[in-house]
Amino acid sequence: MWNWLLGRTEPVVPPSGVVIDAGIPAQDRVAELPLPEPLFILHYNGFGLLPENPELRQILLETARSGDFLRDMPRVSAQQLAARAGLRVRFGVDVDTVARFFRVLHAEITRRMYVEAARQREGAVGLRLTLLKPETATPEDQAIVNADTHGLGAGVYPFTHIPENPHPGTENPFIIRVVMKKDLV
Repeated sequence: MWNWLLGRTEPVVPPSGVVIDAGIPAQDRVAELPLPEPLFILHYNGFGLLPENPELRQILLETARSGDFLRDMPRVSAQQLAARAGLRVRFGVDVDTVARFFRVLHAEITRRMYVEAARQREGAVGLRLTLLKPETATPEDQAIVNADTHGLGAGVYPFTHIPENPHPGTENPFIIRVVMKKDLV
């Protein structure tokens, strides 16, 4: 497994286990991840700990769109980028700050990929949102999980009306689960 995580394409033993089995097969991996620039900018501005610098924004966006971003995870991606681009010297940004920002983007990208995969499931009608940390949820977060605006139940949204993260620049406060048509009966 370590060979695969380190980017070696010829593993000694074929990868197996929960992480690999739940992941995307090598033949289905994409070269660029689904991170539209407006969404990236929204999170960049909401994060608030990175300087307003177009060059830094572009470097971070390119890194987060790279197909290796999900495999490398936020901290490793930040460390590799810091070594390659000299983040501290050029932009005055430390690795921990970039890793925290990458954690937000990592969660957003995986959430979007999960939603897209859920749309393709036969019989899926939407998603149920529950709170990841109910004890720290804002009133806005609570309103989203308690709302039944589409008649599907509290916190259930059809794929056409899934709420975005109400707090750009932070990790999404919701756990999402696919709701099947049979579950609504």
